[in-house]
Amino acid sequence: MATYLTLTNRVLNELNEVELTSTNFGSSRGVQTMVKNVVNKSIHDVYNSEIEWSFLYGTKTQQLTAGTRTYAYPSDARKINFSSFMLQPTNLITNGTFTNNISDWTTVSGTPFHTKAVGDGAIRLNAAETTQSISTVKNKDYIVRARTFGGDITLKIGTSSGGTQISSSTLSITNLGDGEYSTTRFTATASTIYIGFANSASADYDVEKVEVTENFQPERLVHLSYNEWLDTRGESDLSTTSASQFGLPRYVYRTQDNSNIGLSPIPDKSSYSITFDYYLTHSDLSAYNDTPTLPDRFNDIIVNRAKYYAYMMRANMAGAQLAEKDYLEGIKRMRVELINHQNYFYPAGLTSSSRRFVGINT
Repeated sequence: MATYLTLTNRVLNELNEVELTSTNFGSSRGVQTMVKNVVNKSIHDVYNSEIEWSFLYGTKTQQLTAGTRTYAYPSDARKINFSSFMLQPTNLITNGTFTNNISDWTTVSGTPFHTKAVGDGAIRLNAAETTQSISTVKNKDYIVRARTFGGDITLKIGTSSGGTQISSSTLSITNLGDGEYSTTRFTATASTIYIGFANSASADYDVEKVEVTENFQPERLVHLSYNEWLDTRGESDLSTTSASQFGLPRYVYRTQDNSNIGLSPIPDKSSYSITFDYYLTHSDLSAYNDTPTLPDRFNDIIVNRAKYYAYMMRANMAGAQLAEKDYLEGIKRMRVELINHQNYFYPAGLTSSSRRFVGINT
């Protein structure tokens, strides 16, 4: 993979100048510094030649907060696909993949311990039980998903630690090697519910990847323009803090100053998140081993553009003209391969005609 150092040295080599090393890269002077600068300028030129380069495509997940209508654009967003917004239920379990420790889980009996033996980690129960409380809304439906290994483990759902006031069920294991995925639905009877896992056998049984979410399917939010949202909700709702206006978000819009994402209705709970697609901005390369985002096969385009700038600074018009020709041909090749090709990837199953992208600075 090409680095800032290798790209710079390719240009320096074309200019018959002394190349840099990883040791002296940060203390370059004269023509070497000039070439470092034009390499970054050239990368910007390549990226700015199109907005929708696939290699600048990203996805963002934003946790929502009850009572908060607007959310800032990602700091690295250049263009946002407002047709891609999906409302998702949020996992209410803390440390549900056990990648760090089990401090968020309460031991009721025995001593479960964190282990890297299974996947990203697990809670291992040996004649032990562990519990975690979650905040819920009374009479709302929820889903518990878990993966278990080793043997039958009891899932307890109650209104007290270790309690079974709501349900108690056995998560049976039929595939000891791959473990077993289970899904359990329940209705909350209080604002705090306890999720527990218990193993009564003196043997190592593992619980992995626990997730508790509100029971609703992810759904796509409807994109409204700011004026459409005003017509729908009314200007008086802009500053409302009345809980009567809160609910499950259905619509998404960009705010009037084009700097925030607006949701309507205002989220009534913090158990939702939104995911959306966007195109990223580019930051200058800095360290010698920094790498550009575009695929390696297009690095010659960066080099040709940098040669153009270097030749212009040296008043080598013939060299600059040839380098610019090679650069423009390279951009054309990128467009054919990454944008006009029939297999070009359109995010979230959208076609080119159905995408509604909103630029940050336009």
